[in-house]
Amino acid sequence: MKWKPGMRVVTAEDVAAWQAWKKESKLASQRHRRTQYPRIDYYPSKEARAVILSRVGRWAGYASVIDSIILEWASGIK
Repeated sequence: MKWKPGMRVVTAEDVAAWQAWKKESKLASQRHRRTQYPRIDYYPSKEARAVILSRVGRWAGYASVIDSIILEWASGIK
């Protein structure tokens, strides 16, 4: 019987099948995660970098700072 998720890993063949399943499962999970969080490559100017760094602190990382800047900017457009 071929190994399937939820079954015990007993033989060397089971180990190989489990490792292949584990690898594919991790890759599928990563693909799904990346669809939920789009990546944007952004290289700020010196001035923009200074603003971002002035807001980065112990509790605020780069992503949250950039989010807040974008939200502030968008609220001024309305």
